[in-house]
Amino acid sequence: MRKARLIAPIVSAVLLASACGGGDGSTPVDPTPSGPTARVRFFNATTGMTGSGGFTANGQFASGSALASGQATPSCATVAAGPTSFGFGAANAGGTGLGGSALATLDGQTLAAGGRYTVVATGAATSPTLYLLDDGYTGTLPTNQAAVRFVNLAPGTGTTANTFVAYMGAFGAGQSPVAVNIAVGTPTEFKPVAGGANTFSVVQVQGHSVVIPSGAATLQPGTVNTLAIVQSASASAGFQLVNVPGC
Repeated sequence: MRKARLIAPIVSAVLLASACGGGDGSTPVDPTPSGPTARVRFFNATTGMTGSGGFTANGQFASGSALASGQATPSCATVAAGPTSFGFGAANAGGTGLGGSALATLDGQTLAAGGRYTVVATGAATSPTLYLLDDGYTGTLPTNQAAVRFVNLAPGTGTTANTFVAYMGAFGAGQSPVAVNIAVGTPTEFKPVAGGANTFSVVQVQGHSVVIPSGAATLQPGTVNTLAIVQSASASAGFQLVNVPGC
């Protein structure tokens, strides 16, 4: 038993952002904070970025956060708990900092000591938006189950933002939705599902378009996972799912 806190043309598999790694599973934000800390993963879901985007926390560049579109940090940063601000912009050529001023900031956030979070940048790379997602899951997972939720990181370019409905299983199998009206930047509630191989499908509410008819995801038992609906880096490639594991 475990108690956990808290993408190509239409794809047939959910892309996986690797779980937290390293000796203690963390990548420090420079400088290494003292006192209570939280864990943060960074995810670049912007479109139209020719190079890599990078993230800052409290004005300091997050080590290892220079990411191409559709990528998440392979490990989780250690960030001081308490009042926090985040930034996102184009990374420099060496991937060691931002190449200029931040293109977007997210101020006035508070990280709980011991908390686990994901910071995402989405929208057009020239005018991105940042969201802070709380990865805390307070339920108890049996040894054969994983927790999963969905988040919409594909706002689109029209006057009305994209919304989606997610289903368990391939579309057309008569299944009931597991998440409805998935709005931009607002994650759904975590739900326990069987660990191992799972299949999900996604329908875009606007036009009732099946944008991901069958996406396979292997969820490790005992883990907490966010399935992000993102726009492919190539505008002609449609949508994709990316599994961003909790720290």
